[in-house]
Amino acid sequence: MVRLDDGRELAYAEFGDPRGYPAFYFHGTPGSRLEGAFADQAAKRHGFRLIAPDRPGYGRSTYQRHRTFRDWPHDVSALADALGFERFGVVGHSGAGPHLFACGSLLPGRLTFIGALGPWGPVATPEIRAGMHTLDLCYAALARRAGWTMRVAFAPLGWCAKHWPALFSAIMRSSVPPADRAALRDAHLADHLRRSEIEAFRQGSRGGAHEALIAFRDWDLDLTAVTVPTHIWLGDQDIFVSQEMGRHLERTIPGVDFHWIEGKGHFDLASWDDILAACATHV
Repeated sequence: MVRLDDGRELAYAEFGDPRGYPAFYFHGTPGSRLEGAFADQAAKRHGFRLIAPDRPGYGRSTYQRHRTFRDWPHDVSALADALGFERFGVVGHSGAGPHLFACGSLLPGRLTFIGALGPWGPVATPEIRAGMHTLDLCYAALARRAGWTMRVAFAPLGWCAKHWPALFSAIMRSSVPPADRAALRDAHLADHLRRSEIEAFRQGSRGGAHEALIAFRDWDLDLTAVTVPTHIWLGDQDIFVSQEMGRHLERTIPGVDFHWIEGKGHFDLASWDDILAACATHV
């Protein structure tokens, strides 16, 4: 736990090689520091020390009112200072996307690389919106018309993960394509995902709700300002980060190393080996 200058606390967990090159692992939306375990073994194989913080309002990190994506690099810099890191990389999955890209545009002097698995991008075009699945279309509508309802919409997920795990797992399996259903049949993965979600909602739903709100609205970021080496892997069967969203990231981020994973969905955790191998070339 690190106390920040404004009095907030930032919780984190560590994975990978404790003597390795430092990289921060950013979790999804909703998610928690426990999610870093999904990249633990790959980090050990490729020589990375992973530090996985809870973002504000998740897990044990203090909620931050009116947070924007541009606030997150300040927290990351403060955590890096507390841990004695001058330079470091950032990696993450899914809802980590805007936080990775914020660091890529605002911390070029300290950041070595970005590594991303299925990162969420901006809902920047009608084509992206048209490719979103039904639940995300609902969230997008709420974010733009009645933002206060996002907290109500997010609350049942945390309650279900904690009190009705069988239903939580069934909902997850039913809402993903066949490629991800196969991944979620792995009992270890499914159980760890549930525990990470329970931890995400430790303080209630407002952390995840606020983050979803700003994710579905216009971002306060310029993706063309991401100047550090960026490696992205995205499954071509991913229904959460659509192909059109992926193509937008591929077109917009300067010099991005973009890989389409054939026949894979959102939870292709085996790709962490390839992602971290690519990141290791910059160390």
